[in-house]
Amino acid sequence: MQKRPNRQKSFNTAGVFELVSGANLANRAASYGPTGILLASPPQIDDDTTLAAQMMTAATGHGLVEPTDLADFAIDVFECDALLDRVPRPMSRGERQLCGLLIAFARPFDALFAADPTGGLDARRRQAVSELLHDLAKDRLIVSTTPI
Repeated sequence: MQKRPNRQKSFNTAGVFELVSGANLANRAASYGPTGILLASPPQIDDDTTLAAQMMTAATGHGLVEPTDLADFAIDVFECDALLDRVPRPMSRGERQLCGLLIAFARPFDALFAADPTGGLDARRRQAVSELLHDLAKDRLIVSTTPI
């Protein structure tokens, strides 16, 4: 029996969010199997760069001139305007969780895998995140996990 290599996991994000770009979905689906689901690398949170700058980087890296309307909507729904000009290093777990969500929402996607997307959030924001993901699932693939 072969010994499995040790895998180190790095969780620099508040949660794990993985996106699939619509432009590449067909090519990748052909390469990776019949389901058409491919999970790309999650957005990383840079502790020393403001959330607004990280959202802009995520958007421009995907050919946009600014973050998506979904990101703007999520800022309003989550009531987290105050986080935009802050760096994540001193933030609470819940605030970092919101940063991960907003960075993920700043770029276009057709599928989202979210591991414990409500971890560390207060009850009001947990409800807001759950409702938004439920609404997004009407026209996108959303897979969300929570710990037991």
